[in-house]
Amino acid sequence: MKKSVDFSNGIKGKHANLELKVLGSTETIWAVCVTGGSKDLIPFKLYKIDIFSGSDQVRSKNEKGTTAYYPKEWFAVVEVSKKTQGILEKAA
Repeated sequence: MKKSVDFSNGIKGKHANLELKVLGSTETIWAVCVTGGSKDLIPFKLYKIDIFSGSDQVRSKNEKGTTAYYPKEWFAVVEVSKKTQGILEKAA
């Protein structure tokens, strides 16, 4: 179970150096990596990414299994039917 951190009273203690950024609403989609800009991503591989409105970055799990943020332009969105999306979800 992940613990949450309450920032309602400001940032204190071990979290004092964190920079908080509100990213807006999130949409989870499938996209193809179109760059070799990171050793943790495989070009032309399909990734499930989270796109944030008002942000130039996306969130995805990389090849190490770590969730990380990458430039949005590193991915090309793939539009798939609901049936195909269900198949991809099972395979992921």
